[in-house]
Amino acid sequence: MKEKGSTIYQLFLLLLSVYVLVALFLEEFVITDPEIRSVLQYMDISICCVFLLDFFVNLYQADRKLEYLKWGWIDLVSAIPVLDSLRWGRLSRIIRILRFLRTIKSLKVLFKSVQESKFETFTFIVIIVTFLAYSVSAALILEFESGSGSVIKTAEDALWWSFLNILNAKIAITQTVTTGGTVLTLFLNKIGLLLFAYFNAMIIAWMIQKKTEVKDNELVVSDAME
Repeated sequence: MKEKGSTIYQLFLLLLSVYVLVALFLEEFVITDPEIRSVLQYMDISICCVFLLDFFVNLYQADRKLEYLKWGWIDLVSAIPVLDSLRWGRLSRIIRILRFLRTIKSLKVLFKSVQESKFETFTFIVIIVTFLAYSVSAALILEFESGSGSVIKTAEDALWWSFLNILNAKIAITQTVTTGGTVLTLFLNKIGLLLFAYFNAMIIAWMIQKKTEVKDNELVVSDAME
């Protein structure tokens, strides 16, 4: 069964799949702090929403929906976050996406695809970098600040702290008390600046495109009148 979507989009889903599998391994065998595990579970739920949306879009676009469901049901079941024992079913998603990527004849074709869709590529890079920075920082801040008298004690506190730092909402941010927390604060602030620059670039590009379209329409009208 062929996966729908561009090469960049499939690579994006592949990275998310790798993330949830790594997070699941860490949650089961490495991390003992229940609050850090809660952070990973919150992130898992958010990714499950992406996978569920992808499943329903693929199902809607499938020419033969019953044929799609022969394999697609694995994606549906493994994207349900409350069924921990079924989350390893996401391995099937990685296998299928890798199968899709094998249809690309060479790395040269892949690089060409990336170059031809620079905006899409950059958008997915920004999303992945922001998501990783947000989730990893939320987990690390609990590790750094625990036992140091900080008010950041729960998964919800850490996630909210990371969110405000990315927005650079300095007035509402809880001050960290450790060196590691300070470093994470600066790091998330830089990620927030990256997002701000990205959205500004999008707005400017949109305005330039609209201005170009207006000029082209004016030229067409002018030529028609002549």
